[in-house]
Amino acid sequence: MITLKDIAREAGVSVMTVSRVINGNQSKVSEETTQKVLAIIKKSGYVPNSSARSLSSKNSRIVSIIMRGEGSSLKDSYNSIMLGNITQYAQQHGYYVMLHFIDDYHDITRRLNTWNVDGAIFLGTFDNDMLQIQETNQIPLVFIDSYSPVRQVINVGIDDYKGGVLAAKYFIEHGHRDLAFLSFNIKSSGVCKHRLEGFKDTIENAGLTLKPEHILETDDNTHLAEKILNFKEPVTAIFTTSDMLAIRLINEMTDRNIKVPEDYSVIGFDDLPFCRYITPKLTTISQDIDRKAELASNILFRHINNHDLPTESTVLDVQLVERNSVKSI
Repeated sequence: MITLKDIAREAGVSVMTVSRVINGNQSKVSEETTQKVLAIIKKSGYVPNSSARSLSSKNSRIVSIIMRGEGSSLKDSYNSIMLGNITQYAQQHGYYVMLHFIDDYHDITRRLNTWNVDGAIFLGTFDNDMLQIQETNQIPLVFIDSYSPVRQVINVGIDDYKGGVLAAKYFIEHGHRDLAFLSFNIKSSGVCKHRLEGFKDTIENAGLTLKPEHILETDDNTHLAEKILNFKEPVTAIFTTSDMLAIRLINEMTDRNIKVPEDYSVIGFDDLPFCRYITPKLTTISQDIDRKAELASNILFRHINNHDLPTESTVLDVQLVERNSVKSI
């Protein structure tokens, strides 16, 4: 097996010079020597030992993605798209990605320290633990969709409130007056709270009411269609806080021979790719998931390269995409 010493001997340079070339530290190495060393590395098929480089360097070239829950979180298309995009951007910056599924924030510091990671991106709701996470980890941390009151947080999010506004306006413009809101984790998720607030405020500004019993907080075991069919006062339209939830609702209604949008109109949130291919094609609030992942990644690497940069918060716009799951009445 070829070693750094072998490469250095063939190139006629020191082992330190070879190490600098491999680690991208080439400011003290001439261009001619750099190209010579790289040619030998390519010819020999030498692969650096990442673990050894991590131990001998201040930088591991590893970033972590921290997600709530278990591996089943990746069944959510939104999470899968975010993970895929962040991984791609990390590789473009010359970093490796390590994925952790964590429920207890106490595990976060242990995982990050074990692998000496250079930074981390958090997917999911970590607002309640934000202060502890910040205090116990001094590496760059980027949170996605955070509504934590903790100051000095690097966050990339979207205008969730506007998303709720757009959904309510669209329903009202199409003649709907009796509306429902369907979501996971309303109490613990700032994202869902803001979507509800935008939806509810717009309804009330139109002189209508979103009844408390028409605000549904669900879990994986809830029979959504049954809940809606059993409303004492019926509704004609439902806004869901994710496309996945909207599809689940439409499927349950189809199983009961209830038609969308003929019997109920539905609006989702995210604009995932499958929204264009289901029946009916789903009207939804669109966010630019690719752009969100790119921004989060670029911000993280800027802060890894310069720890003295100030914290920053970015809010991306949303828009309604009209398809076929809402009818006029």
